Amino acid sequence: MLVTFIIGVVLTLLGARFYPLPDATRYRSDSMALANGGREESFFIRLPDDRLGSPRAAAVEAFPLQSFASEGDGRVLAELFRLRDSEGRVVGLASKMTGDVAVAADRARENADWMILIPSRGALLGSTQGLPTDENQRYPRGYMGLDPGRAGLLLHGTGDFAGLTGFFQEDVRIAGVDGAGLAEGELELKFRIQGNVE
Repeated sequence: MLVTFIIGVVLTLLGARFYPLPDATRYRSDSMALANGGREESFFIRLPDDRLGSPRAAAVEAFPLQSFASEGDGRVLAELFRLRDSEGRVVGLASKMTGDVAVAADRARENADWMILIPSRGALLGSTQGLPTDENQRYPRGYMGLDPGRAGLLLHGTGDFAGLTGFFQEDVRIAGVDGAGLAEGELELKFRIQGNVE
């Protein structure tokens, strides 16, 4: 039994040596240094081409009406997109969840959670509901030049994005809507990030 186990381990190591796992193509990061520290990096989504459909959603509804939930107050919009860099290359996937979050007994606020996954670099999770807590200095002060009314907070990162803090902003530029009801344009996700402030 032990001999069989050892032979299996040796064959696995040999197999991994001569048939390595695929390595994701890594493109150069298009980041720009900011004057007050940190960096800015933008990703793009072409509409409607980069919007990935769902069997449970109507493919002809105008942006952003694709939904996994029913109509009404509890409605949650769930969308999946191809993610592009500034040169138009597909570098990963982005998912967006939009819904209403109660902020008081009689008041709700729309919240959008974004998660981007770039296989060669890692993942980033951000939310427009999160608020920076300057008192404990974990996040940069202010919104690093982004619009406080539209900016979201980076909550977590993995890989190249681990240990980073900052903010993001979503800008949608709609050029028009075609006869089938599909929006044509571009969505830009702008991230302003820096190392964790201790």
